[in-house]
Amino acid sequence: MSLKVINLYKMKNKIENLNKTEGLEMYFNPEVAKKFSELEQNEKNFNVAKSIDNVICQEMKNKKFPVRVAELGGGSHPDRYDKLFNVLTQEPKGQIDWVEISPYMIDLAKQYLEEKNLENRKEVINFIESDILEYLSGLKDSSLDFALMKYTFDHIKDIETLFQLLQNKLKKQGKLIATMTSLNPQLKSISTNARFLYNGEEFSVDETRGLQDGDNFTIKFFKVSGDPSQGFLEGAQTTKYFYSSQKISELSKQYNLDIFLGDWKDFVRQENQDNLNINQDILVLTKN
Repeated sequence: MSLKVINLYKMKNKIENLNKTEGLEMYFNPEVAKKFSELEQNEKNFNVAKSIDNVICQEMKNKKFPVRVAELGGGSHPDRYDKLFNVLTQEPKGQIDWVEISPYMIDLAKQYLEEKNLENRKEVINFIESDILEYLSGLKDSSLDFALMKYTFDHIKDIETLFQLLQNKLKKQGKLIATMTSLNPQLKSISTNARFLYNGEEFSVDETRGLQDGDNFTIKFFKVSGDPSQGFLEGAQTTKYFYSSQKISELSKQYNLDIFLGDWKDFVRQENQDNLNINQDILVLTKN
């Protein structure tokens, strides 16, 4: 192979890798990643994880064990999902692939398991450094029982490829369970933990901006959760994409996936909610 061809190949790989990490740069700065991971130790984040934990454990009751789960874009907190890990660590032991594109977030995830005396979870967890779509592409067809996406569904720019891969890689009656940042096309300027930017610019807290399918928006995270007066965590901003309920429903129909889209409490039976009073929109796709 000539030097020119090798250099072109390296350039192509570099461009592809930049495309995968575009909008995710904060997770590749070790200092910012660590501070952001600490910021996630807040009540809302714990409760959102509990809501997903309740969803998956309700849906797991009719599954044949052992089960295979993938947390897509897992981040640094495998110290959540107590119910799920309790099931996975029982005989016959299941498996969860903790898929995360940032090596720094994976290192932090391993540290949390040690610091919180949860090292038994290492028996069932596989840390995989990978882009979400690449990971799914590499799986055998019909090999996955559950895919979880907590705060990561709207990081996916090419959601049609995501739907296609889920149709191929989920087992029959396998499910995607994902949190949704917002189903409302009107972008608010502020949330509990962050400020939203439209076309890279802040806008007044009493205004909204309209989003269309495929539009992206920027999230800047506050230094202290719930307290905008403390300013922003330096370097902690990321890009997400908006897709309407109609677009998501159309894709689910196209790829023969049953769909639930709405508040998690409307999906989980009352006896499985653990008196958890949190509003959180979720997407549940089920392969027919």
